[in-house]
Amino acid sequence: MKAVDGALHEVAQNARAAGAGAVLAHREAPGRWTGFTGSVGGALPALTIESAEAKALLARLAAGKVTLSWKAESQSPYVYSLALPETGAVKSGGRTHRVRDRDLAQTVSAYNSMGVAADFIDLAGAYRPIGTGVYFGGIETVAAPGTRTEYHSAGDTAWDQLLSSSFPWGEFMVGEQRTYTKGKKNSATWYDGITGPVAPRDLAGKETLAAERQGNLVGFAPAMWGDSGHAAQPGSFGDIGSLVLKRGGEVVGESWYPFGVFEVPAEEGRYELTQSIEKIGPPARVWQRSTAVQTTWGFSSELDASAYSQGLAILFPRYTGPLDGMKTVAAANGQSIGLGVTGHAGYTPGALKSAKLSYSYDGEHWTQAKVSERGGRWSAVVDHAGASGRPVSLKAELTDAKGATVTQATVRAYDVR
Repeated sequence: MKAVDGALHEVAQNARAAGAGAVLAHREAPGRWTGFTGSVGGALPALTIESAEAKALLARLAAGKVTLSWKAESQSPYVYSLALPETGAVKSGGRTHRVRDRDLAQTVSAYNSMGVAADFIDLAGAYRPIGTGVYFGGIETVAAPGTRTEYHSAGDTAWDQLLSSSFPWGEFMVGEQRTYTKGKKNSATWYDGITGPVAPRDLAGKETLAAERQGNLVGFAPAMWGDSGHAAQPGSFGDIGSLVLKRGGEVVGESWYPFGVFEVPAEEGRYELTQSIEKIGPPARVWQRSTAVQTTWGFSSELDASAYSQGLAILFPRYTGPLDGMKTVAAANGQSIGLGVTGHAGYTPGALKSAKLSYSYDGEHWTQAKVSERGGRWSAVVDHAGASGRPVSLKAELTDAKGATVTQATVRAYDVR
């Protein structure tokens, strides 16, 4: 053990490089000090102690070798979010609240990674009926992949949750704002399936408007990333993209962002809207699935002078399959991937009329999967025997009964284990 100066996260990095297993830190100031080794964990376990404890320990070290040990839980298998509001006059005196699990709501949540085991930032908020909202000040994390049991106070306090794979530059996946019922058991899944663009969602978790026409203006603003039940707010420096709108094969608008507004002719026309998105910079270190996604939507549109807003026929592909928490699948043949679409507040998709799926290990050579339909459900069969350790990109082509089309190519959708 050696005394060093510097920020605790730097001390931890240097200590690991020197072969240390943990860091014990203090500072020359009275009172308890809570050290900071990074938003999603430091290089080594770090414990901070008060100055008086440090002086006593340093005195023992001066006399010879000292053996230290401590125990801590790095990732708790459960978390409690409690609201204990006062509904009457607050008088002097203390308050004692005894909370039992049976009086709370219980949610078992599964957290999937984006291909790299990591600590995701976990933020929770509480909202009272009068409009007061409180976000918890501490930066907490949750292991991905992992499972956690979460308890919430029942009653009229509403709760929500946000997750980020790479704070502060990455996306925030947003959960719905909801109240809970005493004793009710729930389940939730985060970052599941093959992540890609989806419709934004409101506080109730319902899909909102993603694409519309107002007069001769066409606007498009989806959520760049989403899973089966959540949509993400993009990160400041980790999420980039672009947008191109074509009419009859000719470019009528371009944007350096994955959203935009374009002026179009009044007459009916067939349009193709292509969005390209990817994850770059520090967030890409833990985002090793859906590293880039290109989606092309096909739809028809014309001016309706009697309508202020016309929703556009936009389909968002959704996939289900045998992915584990690391987004890998077994190196075996005959595995089924479900194919479907969702819409947005401006368009409810018709039943799928046709579906195709291709997969590739290098992004250049593609294998057509066998696609079938049964009872309105479409699925594709992929063969990955002998492909252990290889990344898989997917290309889907889907058409609904109303004539809307979508083609989506996802780079490294999953890996073969």
